[in-house]
Amino acid sequence: MKLLDYMPFLSTLLDRGTPYRRTIQGLDISRHQNKPNLTEAHTVGLSFVYIKATEGPTYTDPKFNEHYREATDAFFMRGGYHVARTDLSDGATQAQFFLSNGGGWTTDGKTLPGLLSIGLEDNCAGLTPKETQEWIKEFVETYEEATKRAPVIGTRNEWWVECTGNTPEFNEKSALLLANWGDGVGMIPGGWQFATIWQYKEGGAWGGNSNIFSGDANALRKLADG
Repeated sequence: MKLLDYMPFLSTLLDRGTPYRRTIQGLDISRHQNKPNLTEAHTVGLSFVYIKATEGPTYTDPKFNEHYREATDAFFMRGGYHVARTDLSDGATQAQFFLSNGGGWTTDGKTLPGLLSIGLEDNCAGLTPKETQEWIKEFVETYEEATKRAPVIGTRNEWWVECTGNTPEFNEKSALLLANWGDGVGMIPGGWQFATIWQYKEGGAWGGNSNIFSGDANALRKLADG
């Protein structure tokens, strides 16, 4: 399924350089948030959370299971994320590791497709743009084969342009989480027409990073439903 098949109106929401008109708030967390109060966060209006599950080919976040249970109990839309380490192993290996350690997807109406976080914390790791494209392709195809969903791709504009050559290869199937800490979404890389999720700030009342989903509650449910 192509991204625009289930979120056709989102392409009209992008206003580069200004905040989104829709404000479904969310966050992403990891072991660094030891005791996030997700129940309170949901009560005041946050709706979705991405939780770190894995990094590279061997690391599992020790707080993932606890955070995931808390998010479920607090009625969040929730999903796992994987931090890519393109210098340590190929994309298929890391996708399989992610799938085996919390990164899967299920048709329960509240699980978000897994998030591949790439370029938010790394440089190009010595890979050429073509090699980086191949790494991402392996990850995406392995994940999609297992779940029938393409993962969300989380990145920064500058990294995507430099390290992938600004490839448009992934914009039809994978939703984009774009990290740009500031007052506006900024430039959108890779031929994506919009950023489905904008990571606009480091930190927040419940730790992690602060995010905005660029549609309404129905669109967020559609992202979870597939």
